[in-house]
Amino acid sequence: MKITTLETFDLREPASGRSYSVLKATSDQNLVGWGEASVISKSSLARARSVVVGQDPSSYDVLTRRLAGDPVGAAVNMAMLDLYGQEAKAPVFQLLGGPTRFKVRAMTILARPEDREALQSQGHRAFVVPVKLPPGINARPRIIELITQQFRSLRAGGDNIDFVADGLASLPSAEASDLAVALEPFHPLWFDRPTREPNNEVLQRIASESTTTLGLGHHLEEFGPVQNYLRDGVCDILRLSLNRLGITPLRRAAAVAEPYYTAIAPHHTGGPIATAAALHLAVSLPNFFIQEVPAVLDRETRQLRDDMVGGPIEAVKDGYFTLNTKPGLGIRVNESLVRRMAQ
Repeated sequence: MKITTLETFDLREPASGRSYSVLKATSDQNLVGWGEASVISKSSLARARSVVVGQDPSSYDVLTRRLAGDPVGAAVNMAMLDLYGQEAKAPVFQLLGGPTRFKVRAMTILARPEDREALQSQGHRAFVVPVKLPPGINARPRIIELITQQFRSLRAGGDNIDFVADGLASLPSAEASDLAVALEPFHPLWFDRPTREPNNEVLQRIASESTTTLGLGHHLEEFGPVQNYLRDGVCDILRLSLNRLGITPLRRAAAVAEPYYTAIAPHHTGGPIATAAALHLAVSLPNFFIQEVPAVLDRETRQLRDDMVGGPIEAVKDGYFTLNTKPGLGIRVNESLVRRMAQ
């Protein structure tokens, strides 16, 4: 089987405003594979075509390496694995070595405290909570107290709730260090991208002054710097972006992290095709922790995302996704809907 064409669609969800790019790969056996990336430019698509067209989908890893550093590589990686799985009549996680688990823990973004009840009713039990500096306040003790109040309220919501504090890479290092200490009594899963000064010396100081674990890696376009994080002991949870890197690059990063007893919790805020890819990746990883997915609160967006991939693959029950055992990524992309959204 050879790949004959690559085509991309830039999508924007009408209600949520969320945007991402979708890639369609067609083979000479009339099979179609789908992938997704944060954004795919025309020049990136041209580069991908020069690398991928005419190649066998089983060469997904080596061809993805040739596209390293460009988000189109993530979409190509997903689409080639989708094609290869369909040809082999096996789900992607089987191609990656088989399952290490049969359900996948879910996490979503809690942008506003008042959204928690709705998200819990959808089955979510773990939340990413953005941390923002209170406006108009300069006294650091008061800033820390105001921020910790919201986490105190979350923890008071019950034992079946977990949360991640997300510093959004925007906190000064001093505030980030103080907050890591202040969060200890509330036992967050970890403190995500704690500071806007993400050099390893600053991160080492934050890590050494508290027991709060740190999550890093959202911004990386390739996983090389992960080794520095691990060697310097500043990263407890790898947060590499699936929409920037793809399935097999995250698998390699997870393999590098495993000897350091470091888990991986992929970052994902895009569309449902990447969610399907994320679940296959999660099932195949021994050191997987939890999978982030976008929060979907309105019915219009929920129906749109389900219709796009032929079913409710993002449905959560008691904090977990179920295992998809259909061939490839296990989705049936509604191409007519994708084309309408791209117009």
